[in-house]
Amino acid sequence: MRSKTATASRSRPDAAAPLHLVFVPFLARSHFAPLAAAAATCGSDGATSAVIITTPHFAALAPPSVLVRMVPLRFPGGHADFSLLPDEASAAAFFAAAEAALAPALAETILNNTYRPVAVVSDAVLHWAPRVARRCGVPHVTFHTIGAFAAASMVAVHLHGPNALSDPAVGPGCFPVPVSLRGVHVNEEALAHLPLFRAAEAKSYAVAFNSFAALEADFAEYYRTADGSSKKVFLVGPRRPGTPRSEAAAGGGAERDPILRWLDGQAAGSVVYACFGSTCGLSADQLKELGAGLRASGVPFLWVIPTPTEGIGMDERACGHAMVVAGRWAPQAEILAHGALGGFVSHCGWNSVLDAVCAGVPLATWPLRAEQFLNEAFLVDVLRVGVRVREVASKEDVEAVVPADAVATAVGKLVGDSEDDEAAARRARVRELGVAARAAMAEGGSSCSDWARLVGELRALHGHE
Repeated sequence: MRSKTATASRSRPDAAAPLHLVFVPFLARSHFAPLAAAAATCGSDGATSAVIITTPHFAALAPPSVLVRMVPLRFPGGHADFSLLPDEASAAAFFAAAEAALAPALAETILNNTYRPVAVVSDAVLHWAPRVARRCGVPHVTFHTIGAFAAASMVAVHLHGPNALSDPAVGPGCFPVPVSLRGVHVNEEALAHLPLFRAAEAKSYAVAFNSFAALEADFAEYYRTADGSSKKVFLVGPRRPGTPRSEAAAGGGAERDPILRWLDGQAAGSVVYACFGSTCGLSADQLKELGAGLRASGVPFLWVIPTPTEGIGMDERACGHAMVVAGRWAPQAEILAHGALGGFVSHCGWNSVLDAVCAGVPLATWPLRAEQFLNEAFLVDVLRVGVRVREVASKEDVEAVVPADAVATAVGKLVGDSEDDEAAARRARVRELGVAARAAMAEGGSSCSDWARLVGELRALHGHE
């Protein structure tokens, strides 16, 4: 029910006007990118328009085509990106600062749109956003920046305990596949906050995952029904970020990226790409072992470290066998789509997983935190398109330095040779998924249809109490 205040302050929208979607990403790059990518698709069909509410730091990362409303973030030390917070900073204080900045701006943006139907699409971790949308009398969509497998796994563990995944008969409603996980694979902090996020999600009209039906339909259905609710779930991905406006402005009319030019000179399927996300998260000792392992593998490699890291500043050098790039943004989707790529050594962040799957590139999995261990299980045990760099059975294993020979062994398994049937089968499976991902986002594809259906339902809500 709309509040009297909201109803009085907003006139009835024009039925012919496009649905205006207000996107509110969380202030972390891995969270911002998929919501910004979804916003970038609005406007092309005449059915939707979009605005992103964010801070000046993230406005520079927004697609050039999307309107951005900037609000200041007031947080001690001037930290602007949650993923770059130092250990001594308070995560809870950052979340509170984000709410203080974004929530009033969201309410004001909704109530100032007196001539268009409006809906809110916000990150699942912004538990206050559904409440703000409801108070302002507009529908809300919870957008998950993790995959449906990881989200369903967390729900299964929350509802039925840690054995829920390894025993498909546990609890009412079986998990789609039996998966063996250890306690260290499940993020304890996220599990502790799950009731808060689920309660907020219950106030949303619908849930959207940055995924597609051929990849995760069974897990999205489990997520939808596991707790006995009848929530609406849409698979609307893969939504993958393009070039940020800061990079587009800096590189307007520029030459082809040197990384891609280097790849042009490599044999088809020969190069292994190593990157651990926008925040590397590896110690100086681990970086040394990683570099030594890549060299020892004998496989041509491209190693990208996007942000300055301990012991490594700005750097870019290449030879016939290898290229190392540190301290700058790199076009990951284009890198993975290049014909020279044969494998990807990854931290298993969901954005990177989607980039690899869309490009049909197998992975050597090396999770570090959050839901990345669940993504590894999905890639290696369920999809069978990845190989583990290391086995993790305890927190000590997570923190231990992985030796160079383990890196070299994993890279060797990943690339294989002409007689390696297992590597060939892995490549074939991930290429099939790449075809399915592209089909999902094409006109009439599953994700394209889900998005259109969601937009249609949100429009239909306007004019009704």
